[in-house]
Amino acid sequence: MKRSDLHPYQIEMIGRAKSIPNLGLFLPPGLGKTTTSLTILAEQFDGPTLIVAPKRVAETVWSQETLKWDHLKHLSVAKILGTPTQRLTALKSSSNIYVVNLENLTWLCEQSEMSKFKNLIIDESSRFKDPSTKRFKALKKHLKNFTRRIILTGTPTPQGMADLWSQVGILDLGERLETSLTRFRDKYLQPDQMNRHTKVIYSWKLKNGSAEEIQNKISDICFSLKAQDYLQLPSLTSLYHSIQIDKSIRDKYDQLRKDMVADIGKERITAPTAATLAGKLLQFTSGAIYGEDGQTQEIHRAKLERLESIMEESSSPTLVFYHFKHSLQRLRLLFPQAVVLDDDNIEAWRNGKIRMLLAHPQSGGIGLNLQCNVGETAQTVWFDLPWSSENYIQANARIYRQGQEKPVIIHHLVLSNSIDEHVVKVLEGKISTQEALLEALNVK
Repeated sequence: MKRSDLHPYQIEMIGRAKSIPNLGLFLPPGLGKTTTSLTILAEQFDGPTLIVAPKRVAETVWSQETLKWDHLKHLSVAKILGTPTQRLTALKSSSNIYVVNLENLTWLCEQSEMSKFKNLIIDESSRFKDPSTKRFKALKKHLKNFTRRIILTGTPTPQGMADLWSQVGILDLGERLETSLTRFRDKYLQPDQMNRHTKVIYSWKLKNGSAEEIQNKISDICFSLKAQDYLQLPSLTSLYHSIQIDKSIRDKYDQLRKDMVADIGKERITAPTAATLAGKLLQFTSGAIYGEDGQTQEIHRAKLERLESIMEESSSPTLVFYHFKHSLQRLRLLFPQAVVLDDDNIEAWRNGKIRMLLAHPQSGGIGLNLQCNVGETAQTVWFDLPWSSENYIQANARIYRQGQEKPVIIHHLVLSNSIDEHVVKVLEGKISTQEALLEALNVK
């Protein structure tokens, strides 16, 4: 592909970058953040550039993108991955771009070669929304040394506007949204969920007018677009399948929810904390649960049976997202033709050679292009529902993105009158995770 194939909005962003050395691109998945950033890098950056990205993205996406475009093919990419020896070899090589995964960033920041980097690009900057993490603290020490800084994400505020403080701080070192998180909260936020006895604050909410004030403060360096305004995407349909279970199984669910303990099979399942209980209930709705010895106890097959029906009713290739290992095991037993997503089978999936592709949202949810146009539709099924809206949005965008031509259907398997229904409210943005947890556990 040639530079002339870039979209007008990409050309506009590249132009803006000429006068904005530190730039935030909050673009939904599918709008070409990687290509836009590489073009800025190729045409405007001087010296070596460090790119920080999630592991799978670091392994494949950035290097592959340079090979797709004529104006980027001259860029050399070193991957700071693998063993310490392999990382050091890559770090000491002579390249234009050095890509490191999130897990190795702290290690990299301790190396003397860290001083060689003149520019910084953070792919999925929402992974730096928590300033208390080791990776943020390690990177913060080096931020002043970068001449150019770019952050990229399609979900800048997965848990609210407070997530912006550390991300924007990477760009302007605290100039716009205060130099400390405490000062930021004092100015823009107020407590939302709080323990009445200990005064521990679980979550924050915006003061009146703060959203507009924050947006105005960062509008000169952060830019966002809506995919529907720039791309001709096919129709998207979300379906929620309400799934019933037998009364005897329902009684076990209610017992576990109320008493935090239930006898299932020969196992006594206990959940000592509310968070543990929520996890156990989500396992329960999926149809199996881990016992104290780590062994799986199957409880019901309601979701498996509904997925079977979905597959029978449509011949379209289907991407199934799971969370629990026991869900993956049970899916592979029932659907032996199913294939677990890895780098080697993406093209086979896109070419229609895989009927069912199984993926965990955290490994298959970022940076991958899984558009599939060989059937009448492309289907995604959420077998296990995630608490994380960020993971949910990113995972759905693997198919519903630029290059997808056939209509997309997203199926959600929801056990009726269960924690699943509260998770759906979180994913739809109707309630917070904390509220969903209290509702699901009936804690007042």
